Amino acid sequence: MSHQPWKRRLAVLIVLATLGAGAQALEPNPKLREIAAADQQDRAGPIDAIDDKKLARRDAERRTQVMQLLEQGEVRVAEDYFNAATVFHHGETAEDFKLAFSLINIAAALRPERPGPKAATCSAWDRLLLRSGKPQWYGTQFERSAKTGKMELSAVDESAVTDADRKACGLPTLQELRTSAERFK
Repeated sequence: MSHQPWKRRLAVLIVLATLGAGAQALEPNPKLREIAAADQQDRAGPIDAIDDKKLARRDAERRTQVMQLLEQGEVRVAEDYFNAATVFHHGETAEDFKLAFSLINIAAALRPERPGPKAATCSAWDRLLLRSGKPQWYGTQFERSAKTGKMELSAVDESAVTDADRKACGLPTLQELRTSAERFK
């Protein structure tokens, strides 16, 4: 039986997370923290100032680095899984977003008291849905309108989740998300 690469990787990650669940005394991986910080730094500043081609190249390099760390068993604590998910969250393929979603869920399982993974899980799910040609659920993703050139909320399946569900994930209401798109140039 042939498995898709992301399924094999997910199985390995689950085993590693299970083994590492009692290992919270371990320190977060500094290399992974550095990679995730670079990912976020590349997105700092005005959205119009970002060179998409350069960003895509650096994102791909970071995903390769993180995949190597995953394969070497160097992703062991909740912060590591969160950082790895952050990098794959900025991927290009549905497989990247599936992996981001899986990694963030492992982070949340290892440290359920940490609020960040809830919103990140919703965001990863929305990216996966959009990449699969479906509308997002939570409203975390925006795109530039071809007609107006302005940023707007990507398509949302308004029947999938409620504003109460969004609030439980630490997200704004759908109307607040639509309004926030106006702050982008």
